[in-house]
Amino acid sequence: MIRPTLLTPSDFLLGLDTSGWPLWAAAIWPDTVKWGLVIASVGLIWLVASLVKFLILLAGRRLTPKDQAFEGTSWDLAASTGRFFSFILMMPLPLGLAGYDWQGLVEKHGPGAFAASVILVAAFVIANTLSRSLRQFGAKAHAHSGADDTLIAFSASLIKYIIFAVAIVFALSQLGFPAASLAAVLAAAGLAIGLALQDTLKAVAAGVMLAIFRPFRIGDYVGVAGLEGTVTNITPFTTSLRQIDNKVVSITNDQVWGDPLINFTAESQRRLDLYFDVSYEDDLDHALKVVRDTANAHEHILQKDTTWSGVHSLEPWSVRLRLRAWVATSDFVDIRADLQKMVKQAFDREGISIPYPAPGPPRSAAAKRVEAAPEPDPET
Repeated sequence: MIRPTLLTPSDFLLGLDTSGWPLWAAAIWPDTVKWGLVIASVGLIWLVASLVKFLILLAGRRLTPKDQAFEGTSWDLAASTGRFFSFILMMPLPLGLAGYDWQGLVEKHGPGAFAASVILVAAFVIANTLSRSLRQFGAKAHAHSGADDTLIAFSASLIKYIIFAVAIVFALSQLGFPAASLAAVLAAAGLAIGLALQDTLKAVAAGVMLAIFRPFRIGDYVGVAGLEGTVTNITPFTTSLRQIDNKVVSITNDQVWGDPLINFTAESQRRLDLYFDVSYEDDLDHALKVVRDTANAHEHILQKDTTWSGVHSLEPWSVRLRLRAWVATSDFVDIRADLQKMVKQAFDREGISIPYPAPGPPRSAAAKRVEAAPEPDPET
């Protein structure tokens, strides 16, 4: 039985009749076909490798919980690594088109490339599983006994990156890189990367300091670098905050460590400071009593015997009163809104006015009566 012979693109292009072409064109046509196919195959391999990366990222987005940020996760590293090794595994095609013995290359380097791929896949699975398990353990310990899970979360991220680094070294050694040469290259590359990524290394160092001294914990509401939010994650590189409107902000750890940091929930109680303006004609003692009694009437005010009210300042159009009261940190926002509403309603009931700014200097009631009195007739 005669099997049909498949015509390859190279055979087809080289079989074209070039007898009518110029001599120079006919002379370079074989090399043009050869290297054109090589370039085309490299482009095809790049597209296939990019497709591999896209599929890994697609799977990562589907498997990552919606309440967690996807950018910067290990899925990004896995996608880039998958594209790189896909490109390496398919390189025999352009090498064979270029005239090299690709079968010999596959026989020589194929097992190593396969072993490197297995090492990277295994490292990816182990690193993510271990990191996820540590985070779950920290969350359970925090929920049951109130243990601090910040250090556990940071350690989980650090261990994951260490596993990736070790796996890449082993994978490169499987591809035929000598261990001694690889160590020298990695040392030189590490020095170059360290000089180029000084800010990143600063972030890692700051992350270690944050994990050791722990000025805040996961779940605390903090203000740092001009932003406020609840701490959701701490990695060796960044700290993530979830703001009130559910936006997630990532801040590099060097900014977190270097800027003044406010931890709003470090203590179980906070002092509430509110300001109210009353008219110069109002009875200040009565107004201060109304403010203080209204605050103590709220059921969630703590240490009611320490609630204080006093005159804060004399403004151009009002007397500014100040209220100090202790509340639970978790109730701070709600009680602040309640008291402002309650004091306004109490002022309305007691006839205490809140003045509006008006042009010109402030005037007292006596001054208004003098201005309203008729002027005497000079002839009388």
